[in-house]
Amino acid sequence: MRREAAMILRRPGGFRRDPLVTARVRAVARVAGVLAFLATPALAQSFLGTGPAERLTLPPAGEPLRPAPQKPPAPEADPARRGVPLTAAVAAARRFPADTRGYRLAGEEDALPFPVYLTEAQARGQTKLRVSYLSAISVAPEASELSGSVNGTKVGWTRIQAPGAVKVVEFPLPEGLLKPGYNAVVLAASQRHRVDCSTGATYELWTQIDPSRSGLVVAQAGDLDLKSLAALEPDESGALPVAVLLAERPSPERLERMIGAVQAVALVGRLARPAVTFGAPLMGRAGLNLLVGTAAEIRGTEGVEELGPITGPRVALLAPRGSRAPVLVVTGASAADIRQAVQTLAAAGDTGGTPAGARAAELARGYPVRGGESLTLDQLGVTSREFNGRLLRVGFEVRFPADFVPADYGKAMLHLAGGYAAGLESSAQIVVDINGRNAASVPLPYSRGEVFTDSAIPLPLSLWRPGLNRVEISAQLPTAADRTCDTLAPGARRARFLFLDRTRLDLPALARAVRSPDLAAVKAGAVPFLTPDPAAQGPRPRLVLPTPDRDSTSAAATLAARLALAAGRVIDFEIGSDDRAAGGGARLVVAPVRALTPAALDSVGLDPGQVRSIWEGRAETVATPGPFGAEGVVTLDRLRRNLPMRCALPAFTTPLRTAAPAPVATPVSVQAPPAQPQAPAGAPDDSDADLVARWDDSARGAIVPAVLANAWKALARWTGEARDLGSRAMGGPAPEAVPLNPRASLIVAQGTGQGEGGGLAETTVLVTAPNASMLRASVSCLVDPVVWTGLSGQAAFLDASDGSLTTVQPKSVGLVETQSRGLANLRLVAAAWLSLNPGAYVAMTLLMALCLGLATTSLVRQLGRRNS
Repeated sequence: MRREAAMILRRPGGFRRDPLVTARVRAVARVAGVLAFLATPALAQSFLGTGPAERLTLPPAGEPLRPAPQKPPAPEADPARRGVPLTAAVAAARRFPADTRGYRLAGEEDALPFPVYLTEAQARGQTKLRVSYLSAISVAPEASELSGSVNGTKVGWTRIQAPGAVKVVEFPLPEGLLKPGYNAVVLAASQRHRVDCSTGATYELWTQIDPSRSGLVVAQAGDLDLKSLAALEPDESGALPVAVLLAERPSPERLERMIGAVQAVALVGRLARPAVTFGAPLMGRAGLNLLVGTAAEIRGTEGVEELGPITGPRVALLAPRGSRAPVLVVTGASAADIRQAVQTLAAAGDTGGTPAGARAAELARGYPVRGGESLTLDQLGVTSREFNGRLLRVGFEVRFPADFVPADYGKAMLHLAGGYAAGLESSAQIVVDINGRNAASVPLPYSRGEVFTDSAIPLPLSLWRPGLNRVEISAQLPTAADRTCDTLAPGARRARFLFLDRTRLDLPALARAVRSPDLAAVKAGAVPFLTPDPAAQGPRPRLVLPTPDRDSTSAAATLAARLALAAGRVIDFEIGSDDRAAGGGARLVVAPVRALTPAALDSVGLDPGQVRSIWEGRAETVATPGPFGAEGVVTLDRLRRNLPMRCALPAFTTPLRTAAPAPVATPVSVQAPPAQPQAPAGAPDDSDADLVARWDDSARGAIVPAVLANAWKALARWTGEARDLGSRAMGGPAPEAVPLNPRASLIVAQGTGQGEGGGLAETTVLVTAPNASMLRASVSCLVDPVVWTGLSGQAAFLDASDGSLTTVQPKSVGLVETQSRGLANLRLVAAAWLSLNPGAYVAMTLLMALCLGLATTSLVRQLGRRNS
């Protein structure tokens, strides 16, 4: 009402000419003053973006001075077309699960799909789609909109106008739109810049979804059963909490069964982000309590008496009681019965739902490929569209086998279909990125425009990796009109690019072997703890817990659940406390650094002295993961920076003690949060010698000396690699230690064994942190899908305060066979090995040239006449 009064007062001559208007204004002002005084408590609904970071709390009522409508809205305010602000008591929402894309809509056009599983009771009745979001200040509200669709039906849209505060809107869903099983929920944004029409300005456009308040407003799942465990509700960060009920310290054998049951829950619920704790039960709607043990071990637990006599394998779900979350009981008369019950639980999942929902659930993990396929982008979830902006970005995800060898022995071919309009500038082009790295660029040269049906773009296989791969196709479409930036011009809405979903990706045959060491194979298929062949027999993998306290065990169980999801089945870990014990298979060591021996750190290429030196000041820091990490809150600053919700650590009160940096001889890459890629903090600046050398190189006038210098450096590097290869073959010394990131709160490193068996059975994967509480908090950040997909190389250093991941690639890798020997795969593996070991390739080439020269000399000597 104040706004209406102000508008009337500003109207030229409107206030002075009509006495009736004057009276109306005064009445409106009086009513507005009274209502503002009475509605003072409701002012907490506005989320201020100034001052210190604030806790975001959802208000119990709608916007102040805006009562709930008493009659159906006018056509222009139809909820099917516009987002309706919250105007009544806020009901709890079934939140969206975490996925690899995070919760940010970036660029001029973007969409986030979420597969949401519902029970039959949840799908009935009045339902709504709630969206809580924050936008960049550069987003123009008059030309930008946020829309929601469910199972292919658009249910509403709203103008994007939340630059300084979180805004919450709801879209009513038609009755019968939601179905039992998986439902596809898609949030899409069309955004335009306020004042800048350049291509670079499109990177400033974003809308951040707040996962703590967004979701489907449905009833609580009162009909939850074993087949519908995927309907368990995630917490505010998109993770599913799993509390393993524990009243006393379990034996290693019982702990094995508990971790096996946790993995089964992750499989049946398709948990991309598990969060496991041991101890007291969970309260509230989110999460699941898990009770594992024989009938004698769980006797006396509340609610167990409802199961009756337990004479064999038993899996039962106890309904919520009071504020306690549901309890899943996995029990039996003996340990063998529990193992059988775990296998039964792992196979109890349901994949039903709407066609769109089932497809969204399948694509959430990436479309699986094996090599030799030809896939249209329609199969990968991409649709045809016309685009009228400056930068079109189309992305899709494919999942390569865990034993795929990324190397330069072949190329994938992307065949584009579409067209572009006339009038584009000469800088217009199409850029293809694979996993954030540029793979190819193709100019759009014709000023008259062009329509193409098969524009082939080669993509090298070395840029792909085992597991999930994201491909982004960007069309940069600047025009001369963008310089004036007249958004009201007639041609501002003219389509500039046509993208067709019959664009296809042709994949060649893939080399099948496991790179070692390579954490990408570990996160993609739980290699080496589970071989790609399910029928293969071998020793049980070992989960080593030198200090089996609750924090360390929670971190180990969370990792085991994440690895089981990657492997697609329960991993039969053998629990142990001694990392030096002989026998067994590959080892996963999870412990704080103080509990590790120097030999354990050295086995994965880490320098024990350096590790203890950089973490000495953090050993006493306590980090307790809450709903959003150690801080326990979500702030406007964290939403703006697009940080993973569970990646948060408290500020360190002890200054960091940084060890002297080791000579870096291996390539290092950084995987940071999507919104703000940044180099790892604490990286040393260039020295004076480096700066002088760089300027000296740039000042060289002659091209030939520079080429010769580069060739000499390459030859020296290849010679060194060949020398190291021969030294390792002869049992020489181990390579230099891995360079450390002093800002890391968690280290994940892989080492290859030197035993007689060799191969995957001798592999060690080490996960360590300064102390047990920080280990648990950092692992909770590591398993976030956005962070987890960046795991690769010989070692990874995670800064759990913001989710940035620094990876170190090994100087050389070995290949371990996983497939039955065949000539075709052997040829591909050999080509891949030579491309990964250029020193050996150069040595073999020189040897073959020498042999050819000797053979030619020997042959020529026997031909012709000898001159006397």
